Amino acid sequence: MNMMRRLKSIASGRTSISSDPGGDSGTKRIKVDQETECKVNEESNTVETSATGQEERIEATKETTAVTSNISAVARTEKSGFDQLPKELHEMRIRDEKGNRNDEKDMEATVINGNGTETGQVITTAIGGRDGQPKQTISYMAERVVGTGSFGVVFQAKCLENGEAVAIKKVLQDKRYKNRELQIMRILDHPNIVQLKHCFFSTTEKDELYLNLVLEYISETVYRVSKHYIRMHQHVPIIYVQLYTYQICRALNYLHHVVGVCHRDIKPQNLLVNPHTHQLKICDFGSAKMLVPGEPNISYICSRYYRAPELIFGATEYTTAIDMWSVGCVLAELLLGQPLFPGESGVDQLVEIIKILGTPTREEIKCMNPHYTEFKFPHIKAHPWHKVFHKRMPPEAVDLVSRLLQYSPNLRCTALEACAHPFFDDLRDPNACLLNGRALPPLFNFTAQELAGAPAELRHRLIPNHARN
Repeated sequence: MNMMRRLKSIASGRTSISSDPGGDSGTKRIKVDQETECKVNEESNTVETSATGQEERIEATKETTAVTSNISAVARTEKSGFDQLPKELHEMRIRDEKGNRNDEKDMEATVINGNGTETGQVITTAIGGRDGQPKQTISYMAERVVGTGSFGVVFQAKCLENGEAVAIKKVLQDKRYKNRELQIMRILDHPNIVQLKHCFFSTTEKDELYLNLVLEYISETVYRVSKHYIRMHQHVPIIYVQLYTYQICRALNYLHHVVGVCHRDIKPQNLLVNPHTHQLKICDFGSAKMLVPGEPNISYICSRYYRAPELIFGATEYTTAIDMWSVGCVLAELLLGQPLFPGESGVDQLVEIIKILGTPTREEIKCMNPHYTEFKFPHIKAHPWHKVFHKRMPPEAVDLVSRLLQYSPNLRCTALEACAHPFFDDLRDPNACLLNGRALPPLFNFTAQELAGAPAELRHRLIPNHARN
């Protein structure tokens, strides 16, 4: 009812929509998103949650693959030293080398005793031991908790054997089911997806079983980078917006079309960034799932600001296009310096979307959810995209946003089509480089699997001449 009053107010002109895309929601942008963020200690660590325990239990009963330990998305800890980000960027040492980790990924996860999250505690486990290979003992020292969620914790640790920093994601494991996140991460291998090094189980005195995912550690996120520029009263440099968005799309093309996985929680906090090379890697697959046509999925998924409208309309047979909507929201946020659709609730999220895209037509609603029966929305005209963004915004950026943020899921461009968009032509320039003059991270080393089925014209556009050899 409140949604209808607000929409009628907008339709009658009592609520204006100015250059602030949120219109009357300026105050919303400074509020904590109660659904996705909460304070977990005195330092106000940011915690991202994508579903409550109740929704996860509902999902387990609705979906054919029953899994109960999909933990929430976890953001990096926000420290008071955030203003010193440039210094942190200069001093961080991040290892990106990739070794042969097939044996580690295929190993049987060992079980150890103890929590392993207290600062200074040493965790010792074994890896390998398959295909005639000897088992190797490896030890980690827990250093600090970098995020917590309703079902687990993420902490930074150091490998005592080689000094390498890792992130260990520890989630409560239901002994009756396999962990879907682990099953998915074991098959992922892409330069723009965080690397699973290995895993092990740990137990407590209460006989609780925890799964520990050992991941490569990357210090920054798109969220933190964006917040840094906001604090400096600057916009994220367009070269970084191009780099980050392109790499998100490339990773999603791999997920959607090579392994058949929908991430279902794309947002700035789940996009890791190497501060030296600006290579981006998608992380947190706690909400990810292989979508099967005709098989229902929960609609209460994905963090609110980045939630596709078909989810708000209650669709249960959605597609990977929900990830592409999220990409459009992330791109718009990087360009604007603030979320494009800052809804205070699930229903209010739809109001924010309608204020920009206008009232969806009956046909668009049917495209989003053919089972939706309520069509009585006040008519609100779409807000022109060129008025949402400032005049100096590259028109190619605005065009890409408009192609991603479509009501009809089948009209949104695919991840690979997005990679070929003119907005990324600057990255394909042979003289393109980072702001400090260093080379761009690898962008065009597509595998045959990534380009499978792509038309010749699209392939030609994706790989510039200077990168063909």
